[in-house]
Amino acid sequence: MIKLTLPALNRPAAVSEAAVDARFATELDNLHQRTDRFFARLLLVEWLAAIAMAFMVSPLTWTGRYAQPNFHVYAAVFFGGTITLFPAWLGFRYSGSTLTRHVLAAAQMLMSALFIHLTGGRIETHFHVFGSLAFLAFYRDIRVLITATVIVYVDHLLRGAFWPASVYGPAVTANWEWFWRSMEHAGWVLFEVAFLTHSIRLGLREMRQVAARHLSLEAENRRQEDVVQESARELAGSEARFQRLFHDSPIGLYRASPEGDMVEVNRALLQILGYASLEEMQAGPDGSDVPFDAKFGHREFFAMLATTGRVAHRDTIWPRRDGTKVHVRETARGFHDDSGTLAYISGTVEDITEQRQLEDRYLQSQKVQAIGQLAGGIAHDFNNVLTTISGYSEMLEKSSALEAVERRHLGQIRKAADRAASLTHQLLAFSRKQTLQPRVIQLPAVVADMDQMLHRLVGEHIKIRTISTSGVSSVKADPGQIQQVVLNLVVNARDAMKNGGNLTIECSNVRLDESYARLHPEITPGRYVLLAVSDNGTGMTPDVKARVFEPFFTTKPPGSGTGLGLATCHGIVRQSGGHITVYSELGHGTTFKVYLPAIVEPGKASQGSAAPFAMPRGGNETILLVEDDEPVREMGESQLASFGYQVVSAVNGIDALTRHAENPNVRMLVTDVVMPDMGGRELARRLRALRPTLKVLFTSGYTFDAIEHADLIEAGTRFLQKPYTSSQLALVVRELLDETPAVAGKV
Repeated sequence: MIKLTLPALNRPAAVSEAAVDARFATELDNLHQRTDRFFARLLLVEWLAAIAMAFMVSPLTWTGRYAQPNFHVYAAVFFGGTITLFPAWLGFRYSGSTLTRHVLAAAQMLMSALFIHLTGGRIETHFHVFGSLAFLAFYRDIRVLITATVIVYVDHLLRGAFWPASVYGPAVTANWEWFWRSMEHAGWVLFEVAFLTHSIRLGLREMRQVAARHLSLEAENRRQEDVVQESARELAGSEARFQRLFHDSPIGLYRASPEGDMVEVNRALLQILGYASLEEMQAGPDGSDVPFDAKFGHREFFAMLATTGRVAHRDTIWPRRDGTKVHVRETARGFHDDSGTLAYISGTVEDITEQRQLEDRYLQSQKVQAIGQLAGGIAHDFNNVLTTISGYSEMLEKSSALEAVERRHLGQIRKAADRAASLTHQLLAFSRKQTLQPRVIQLPAVVADMDQMLHRLVGEHIKIRTISTSGVSSVKADPGQIQQVVLNLVVNARDAMKNGGNLTIECSNVRLDESYARLHPEITPGRYVLLAVSDNGTGMTPDVKARVFEPFFTTKPPGSGTGLGLATCHGIVRQSGGHITVYSELGHGTTFKVYLPAIVEPGKASQGSAAPFAMPRGGNETILLVEDDEPVREMGESQLASFGYQVVSAVNGIDALTRHAENPNVRMLVTDVVMPDMGGRELARRLRALRPTLKVLFTSGYTFDAIEHADLIEAGTRFLQKPYTSSQLALVVRELLDETPAVAGKV
């Protein structure tokens, strides 16, 4: 809070004498102008009063031949007009000038003389002279009083000498009586002038003090305005800093009403929930205006606020605009007014979805590890039992005393022991406790050696395609175990394509970066060799995909499988220092990806150390990113935004059509191939019908050849296989936007 310290009003700001003199002169000039106009109007009124007096008063106050009204009427009209019109014109036209003041003073005193004449010199009318002098004191100019006094004296002397009746009335008959009466009047006039002079001096002094006071107050007012303006600037700066901190905070912030309606939110919270504005957020996911507590399940939240006044680290799930769920951690506090009523709520919201996913992966890993340890221990002990069974069975088979039936029964025991030994071998592979014999191998060569066996294994109704890029790096692994991994993955693909289909096996070099490692903590960023096995079979549900590597988990009917095939693959790959993932869409097929660390053989070091990687260029174009997997979509948004692009994200094809209509500046579409409701190919076709120049980049967890073979994208389309690094994505996006000629197809 900014505290303003205002100076007390009894300590006015100092002003210069020159400024006071200038202000005093201005105020005095304004006074003269107003008084000039006042006397101009007064003279006009007095002229009319004089004419009326000539008709009504003069016949009553004069005797003899002067009792006729004609003479006095002529005097009132013509003499009164002479002493009124010109001074009045000066008063209106040249108000404020010295000449105007003196002319008006003389005219006013002559008008007083006319009134005295019209009343026949009645003594009480002389008070008009005194009143006129008092009015002239309004000018606060002693010189004006001198002019008026001179006019009075001259008038009294001349008329007193030649026509005393018009000044002192018909009663004055002695020759020198008018002189003594004149002296009497002069004494009264001098007394009044002396009194008015003193009053004028006091008035001028007071006017100057008022001018100084006004200047001081104005100076103080300006100083206070400067203080207020400076305080306003500081307040505006403080508000701007607060708004920057509020809206630029990486954590979601909000302020809500006591009823739970959002009043203010920052950009981070809008991004967490997938809204573009506060108004859109207030409308709710279903487009209706629903309260905050009903929308986000905050009834118990408000109950906690009412009792404790604060809610700390509350983990909950909120719905996003697209209907998906986001895990958030909320801390809030209620603020109350003086009466104790809840005024508003302020809180922070942190997106912990990725943290929860990492926790779930960690728990899943711990569970698999625990099962593996159990399975390894059981397999170890069980192998001892099987060794005894197999050994004694073999010894008995060599006995010549056995009957044929007994020898046949003993053979079945040996077969059962061999099958049990195979199971324990798989359990040891899953638990990563089997003995490996790793050596440097080429994955394409391992797959090629298995070609005939794999064709016999899957049957004629499934077509196998084997693809390897040039220059695939070597890996260090047990070739027998790698063959086991390929065999298990191919069998799993065969079982998913009961009515036939396409199976693709690919080998290529990949680089997994830090962004991929953040989503998969068990991975170390670096160069890997990818072995991908893809099918276009039935695919998996999310629940099945989450448990696919668990031992003894199977979706096959009883007696059709042990549930150890994929668990064995997981154990072999992990024991070999690699990583295995599954990408599947129900009804579209499945891709298993095996990543094994690449090694550089002594004679091939130069091939593995190519020219330094050039940092791709970014841009500011608008890109529509369509991805139904939330973590992948958020990662893609961050990757593209880090290179300066404006990203508009959508969760599926239908949402993408809406987002495209709202953003006419979209230059490029980056879309997943397989999505619910509308796939990437159909989405690209519709958007290109609206915008033929739109650039399109397809991405998928399936390999390019598997996607193309399944007719999910057109031949010659640009394709980026997941997982991809931010640099790989930026390079392909920039190439397409710049329309650089490039080889169509897999990137």
